[in-house]
Amino acid sequence: MDVRTTRLAVVTAGFLLAVLLAWLLRPVLLAIVPALLYALLTWPLVRRLRRFLPNLLAVILANTALAVVVGSAVLLFGPMLYGQARALVATLPDAARAALLQLPSGMREELGALVGPNASTLLDWSRTILGASFAVLRSTTAMIAALVLAPLFAAYLQLDAPRYGRSILSIFPSEQRDGIRAMLAQMYDVVDGFVRAQMLVSALVGLLVFLVLQLLGIRFALSIAIFTAAFDLVPYLGGIAAFVPSMLLALAAGGVAKALLVTALLAIVFAIEAYLLSPTIVGARTRLPTSAVILALLIGGELFGPVGLYLAVPVAAMLRIALRYARG
Repeated sequence: MDVRTTRLAVVTAGFLLAVLLAWLLRPVLLAIVPALLYALLTWPLVRRLRRFLPNLLAVILANTALAVVVGSAVLLFGPMLYGQARALVATLPDAARAALLQLPSGMREELGALVGPNASTLLDWSRTILGASFAVLRSTTAMIAALVLAPLFAAYLQLDAPRYGRSILSIFPSEQRDGIRAMLAQMYDVVDGFVRAQMLVSALVGLLVFLVLQLLGIRFALSIAIFTAAFDLVPYLGGIAAFVPSMLLALAAGGVAKALLVTALLAIVFAIEAYLLSPTIVGARTRLPTSAVILALLIGGELFGPVGLYLAVPVAAMLRIALRYARG
């Protein structure tokens, strides 16, 4: 068996093993992903602090700093956003009914015939999801996990990172370790770059959505913008979080003309994201074609749910690097 075939076999087996392990551990992925994000975001600061501080102290300071920033933001803005979110959810059913009355009678009848048989099921499903979402938001355990356990786990990951690296390299023959080390470094660079770039794009999109909705006088502009930014961490989903409530509120308050104006301006925002921000900021990091991104999202969402959607693109980018290594 030649070197290329061996590498391809190793990469394939490793990827399948990682997918199987992630699938088996999917109930705890929600607890692991925030810790990985903490570790990734604070690692550059850890490396800088390690130049003049002991490793343990550098890790503690870096993760504590991020935890303080996140915790302060939650304490300052959390109650306001939670109140707006509750009000938005309570308002949407009335807004939907008012919006329906703004439509031409023929369109109302067709829409009623389409939705009517499934209305109760959709309503129950929506209430279940919203109830579960607010239960999580109210949960003290979830808040502690986000603000305490995630940075704590991230600190342990960073402290043990050299040991993990040595363990991975020890699996391979000595003549292949330099190549594996280079491949892992490229994977880290891609994932780190993707996360930071996607967070920047999501923040910019959220800001643009807020400005558009605020300019047009749409209620709950801040909440809709924040939800949009959060959903936009998954490619192609941010638009749903912005379009649906914005159109309903605009249609209910200002009629069809205002709803069309909201739709047009939001379409411009997401066109800017799709054709300018994402290709410029994110695309250069992953170098994945759009079809590969969509396929990765479908597979990740089907196998691992919401967590799979967030992880799909960086994992696909890592797989691309691994396959490139396998081809030599």
